[in-house]
This record gives sequence, structure tokens and C-alpha cells, in this order.
Amino acid sequence: MLRRLLLLFFIPLVLKAQMFSARLPEWAAAASQSVLAEKAPEGADAWVLLDRTEIAYVGAGEIRQRRFRVVQVLTERGTNQAAFLLQGLGGKASQVKKLRAWNLRPDGEMVKLDRSDAVTIHDAGSAEFSTDTVTGVALDRVVVGSLLAFESLEAIQNPIGPIAGERILEANPVRRWELAVAKKEGWFTDLKAVGVLMEKHHFRPWIEQVDEVAGQRITLSNLPALPKDEGGHPDLGEILPMVRVRFFDPDLPVSRMWGSWDTLAAWEEETFGGKRAPATAPSRGWAGLTGLRSLHAWMGETFTYRQVYLTPERGWVPERADQVGRKRYGDCKDLTCVLISEAKALGYAGYPVLATIGGPRVAPDTSPFPFFNHVITALKLETSLGLPAEVETPGGRFLLVDPTDFFTPLGLLGTAHRGRQVMICADGVARWVSIPDSAVQPSRLELEVEGSASREGKLTATLRIRETGDAWGLRSMAKARGAKGVHDRLVEDLLDLPPTGAVVVQAVENPLELDKPFEVTVKVDHPQGFRLNGGERELVGWGIPWPPKLIQKVGVPRRYPVQSGAFGEQVLRVRLRVPGAVQPVLPARSGETPFRAFTWEATSEREGAESVVSLRFDIRWKPATYGFEAREEGLGAWKKDRSSYKAFREEALGFKVLP
Repeated sequence: MLRRLLLLFFIPLVLKAQMFSARLPEWAAAASQSVLAEKAPEGADAWVLLDRTEIAYVGAGEIRQRRFRVVQVLTERGTNQAAFLLQGLGGKASQVKKLRAWNLRPDGEMVKLDRSDAVTIHDAGSAEFSTDTVTGVALDRVVVGSLLAFESLEAIQNPIGPIAGERILEANPVRRWELAVAKKEGWFTDLKAVGVLMEKHHFRPWIEQVDEVAGQRITLSNLPALPKDEGGHPDLGEILPMVRVRFFDPDLPVSRMWGSWDTLAAWEEETFGGKRAPATAPSRGWAGLTGLRSLHAWMGETFTYRQVYLTPERGWVPERADQVGRKRYGDCKDLTCVLISEAKALGYAGYPVLATIGGPRVAPDTSPFPFFNHVITALKLETSLGLPAEVETPGGRFLLVDPTDFFTPLGLLGTAHRGRQVMICADGVARWVSIPDSAVQPSRLELEVEGSASREGKLTATLRIRETGDAWGLRSMAKARGAKGVHDRLVEDLLDLPPTGAVVVQAVENPLELDKPFEVTVKVDHPQGFRLNGGERELVGWGIPWPPKLIQKVGVPRRYPVQSGAFGEQVLRVRLRVPGAVQPVLPARSGETPFRAFTWEATSEREGAESVVSLRFDIRWKPATYGFEAREEGLGAWKKDRSSYKAFREEALGFKVLP
């Protein structure tokens, strides 16, 4: 009897909810009504009821892409789901044909938007000009309990062929995720010879159950939200699940090039070869290694790195070298094209090299996909020049040069290339090589501090900073903005200074003299640099890095792997005259963890009414990786490292005041 009464009570509620959601488009109403008897995931701000993407190839390189999305807003923070964005290259590369949105509020009011309400933002700044766009809508009056629905249609003519990539997990849980792929033939279009490939990547351990029809569709259910507040992890492109889609059209050259790494390499080599132009450098009399060094120095003095994508194709194709030479700026492709052209005048054959920096690694055992985000240069050598960045391949010996890195000497590569693989595109073959550690310029920072403190705690000191490479960003700021740039970099980011402190730049060396560390001398006034705290003095921590940040909330299981890609070293030498008699709280200590190794020495000698404090500190960071299977171990190691180093830093900066 009770069961029948509950059923009679429940049926009207369900019918009312169905009538409410039926005001949405049919596809959105169906998704909303399918969860009426389900409880929303605990702790979620919003619940994605449906995320469906349909990708159809229509021939001649064009993709038509439809998106359907339904979201239930659960908390005030979840109202940020009111925005729906489509990203891509503008012009002919990506055109939004349809974009509609609905906000069905819990009070029954319906708010609608269509394509005329969409806003397109062109991503352009002082250092970058591009046709990269974001098109989207933002629904008004979204509240807790709103049902949001979005529908879009894009026509995509990608300059590098009919390919697409779809990421899966997001900040909120997803009840149903669908991807459907097809060939859409018309009266005059025959796509029978077109092949379709859908590839799943990084599904484990995130996704266990997959409903799939190979080459046609993938359906996933009840996907968890991405971890919140988890730092210290690898690049997410290397660990999060995604699906890659490729259409192989035999009538389309840019489609065929994604069939193998060799075909991609051949396309890159041909593309760059077609952009070579007569030399623009003052290369009269340049030859051999000396000539290459002169060319490298000239490029560093002459060019500015800047992304300039005035047409969609520019994201993949360089400008002619002579045009780049006239403008004196360009991106990695443009500067590589210049270096290839200029090196040819010196007798060196140059080739493009595809690389990744600051993003997911690309490896030869994966299928070809446009994940490369950087291009450097390989110069073929008949005999070795004795430089660390030379690599041997079955196709000969090459010198790797990054023409966008103006602060690394010829023969070395910047720290962003450490541990990476690159693909040399030469002679129609993809030649993969690993960057040797010896080819990477050391990242080193040396600080010498000499000064004095008053009884009130004011510290006046001279800092001599020697920077190998661009470890603190001082060298690049000096090239871009001179002494003013160095001053602002130190004050805003690097020195722990209150508003009443002051920095005066006394000397700045030439940032493009790469055969020695870049040196800066500054005078610094800190009003409380040696402040009195109870019975102790506390020294400001110039040159002693802060402890690492917390990477995990307490009591929450770790889901991401743990990784620290930090490397390099820092050296601090201090000599200070301070009033009265003081004694270091921590005379000596050394420590080593999976993430760092350091040594510390502190002494104090009495000289009349003053003490002379001397400090020596050396620290070296180490790369460390703990995979999915060892993530809790990695989290524990990170916490232990943070705790021990934090305690060290607090003790090291303390000095007892003696009678």
C-alpha cells in the first residue's frame, strides 16, 4: 500500500519535470528527461548531461562539425557554464554556420540566443598577431537549477588537412559523452575511397568502459570530473584521454601527409624549401664555424620573435626568408626559414626540425598528428664542428640550432628542449633524435650580496647577479627593454621588497654576449631586510628560493601523476656587516630529496661593535616523475620535500641576538 502511495506521489513530479524540460529542443529535452530519476554527482558544481560531437567529411578537405551540449547548473559556481566557446583559426579555416543556446530557468522562464548574439574574439596583442579566434555565446540570467543547452555547426577547412582531436574529461562530471564520425556524400561527391581513422589515447586509467563502433562512433557514460587543485603533474596532453580523428582522402595532398611520419617530413621539407630566398645577412667573408657564429649573432641582434598569423595558413607555412629579413621579425617557422637560407650561403644545407616545448611530448611510436608546437633547424655537417648539439643519424650528422633562442650560444639548445625528441625533416625521411643532456645549456644563477644593516633593520646591499642563459629572465628583459626592464623584473617578480624598498640598477652588460654569464649589478634598500623579531633577527631571503607550493588538498586521494620538471642550479654568497653580536641559528646543513639537493653554511665574526655575517648556499633541482601507479608515493615525497625545505629556510634566515 505504501509503495502504491509513493508511486502515485512520484508520477506527477516526473510528469511535471518532463513537461518543464520539453520546452527545450527535442535532443536537449531527451537528455534532461533521462536523468529525472538519478541523483546528481556529489560535490559537482554542474552536471553535463550530454556532450555530443558529430564530425563529417564532405570532401575537398572540408569538415562539418556539429556540437550538442546540455548542462544542469547545481551551484552558484556552476553558473560559469553559461559560456559556450568554439576555438579555431579564422578566415576560411573555421566558420561558424550556426550557434544557438537556451537557458531554461527553474521559474519556467526561457532565455534564447542565436548566431546573431555570438561574439568572436580575435587573439591579438603587442607581441602576437593572429587569426586565432574564439567564437561563443554567454547566456543571461543563469541561476542554480537552470538547464542550459547549446547547439553549433562549424565548417572547417584546416590548412593541414581534415583532422580533428576531441578531449573528453572536463571540470564537471559528464553523464554521456558521444563522438560520431562519418563521410557525407552529395550528388557530385564520391567519398568511397576516403578512409576514416579514430584513435583513442590515454584512456587508462581514466576510462574503463567504452561503447565503440570502430571508425564510426564512441559513447562513454558517467565520466568523473577532472581533479581540482592538483598541481605538480605532467602536461595534461600527455595523460588525459582524447580521441584523434583523421580522414584519408587520396585526392588531397595534405590529407595523405598524415599517413606516416615520412610523408609529413617530406611535406615540411618541401614547404620550407619553397620559401628559401637570397641571403639578407651581411655575410661577406663569413665561412666555416666562425661564419656560423657570426650568422647566429647577427640573427640575435637583428630579429624579434613574434607570432604573425595574418592568414590561417600562416599557422603552418613560413614566410619567404627575404620578406622576414625586411620586416626583422617572425615566428619559429620564419626564423628557421631565414637560418636555412643564410646557412646555404655559407655552404651548409639546412632542414626544418619539428619539436615540442612546453607541451605534450611527441614520439615516433605514435601515429602522426599535429601536436608539434615548435620548429628549429638542422644543419647538415660533413665533419664534426665539435659542438654539443650535434646529433648522428643514419642520414648523416646534423647540428641542431633553435633560431628563436637568442640567449643560448650556437652549439647548445635552451632548457625547454631537455629530455625531448625532435624530428629532422631531411631527404624525404623523418629522422627522430633524442636531445642529449650535454646539448642543453645549463641553467645557473649566481648571486653575490655585500652590504650592511642598521639597528632599525634597514638593509643596504649591492647585488651582483650572474645569469647563465636566461635563468631569471634578466637577459631577455635587458634585450627587450634595457636597464628599465631589468629593474622592473627584479622589483615585480624576483626580489622580496615592500613598497618602500628601492632598487637602483648600476650596471648591465650586453645580453647578447653569449660566451659568458650575463651580469647585472644593482643597489638594493630594504627597510626591514634584517628585522628584529623577539630575540632574533630575520634576514630577507634573497637568493634562497621559496618552498614549493602545495599540490594536493589534505585528505583527497591523488589522481594525477606527480612530476617535477625543474632543473638547474643557484648559488648564493653573502657578506653583511650588522650591528651588535649575532649568531646564525643554523650554522650548517645539507639535504637531498628526489626533487633537490642543497648545502648551507653560515658564520658570524665579531668586529668591534659589529658582526660580519657570511653565508654560502648552493641548490640544485632535479627532475622527478611518479606515474599513475606511484602517484601516492610521489605525493608523499613532495610533501616531505616541502616540509623539510620550508623548515630549513625558516631556520637559515634566523640569527640569535647575543648580549
